[in-house]
Amino acid sequence: MAVYKETAYVPIACITSRSESNTTNTSEKTNVCTEGKTVTKANSITRTVSIAGEIVDQNSYHDLKELMDTLEEQAFRVYKGAGETNPLYFKGIITDLSADFDATEEGASGTFSMEIAVNGDYTEDDPMATP
Repeated sequence: MAVYKETAYVPIACITSRSESNTTNTSEKTNVCTEGKTVTKANSITRTVSIAGEIVDQNSYHDLKELMDTLEEQAFRVYKGAGETNPLYFKGIITDLSADFDATEEGASGTFSMEIAVNGDYTEDDPMATP
């Protein structure tokens, strides 16, 4: 996985798993016009990507924390699987981040997990590319 920083995508994690959740946000109403029946209306969709991976170097987890600390939307690039050459892009906000470090080894050996609230959809077009 790579994140866009200043002028280019920078690799920040070796992903071991990626999952996606899509939730339709609804509202309900019941009144005389609906003859007492509950009517459900779809208002929006919330997409969340959950990612787990290996910390690639001493700075990668720190970089993820810095991205989260900005409280701003970030641009991400991910590949669907090993050997894939066509990346997917999306923008989102890191909403949860945690890590487990191996206390018996020197350096930044460990794993992390995070959740990203996706703004919009995945795209094959780089949102940061200049026309």
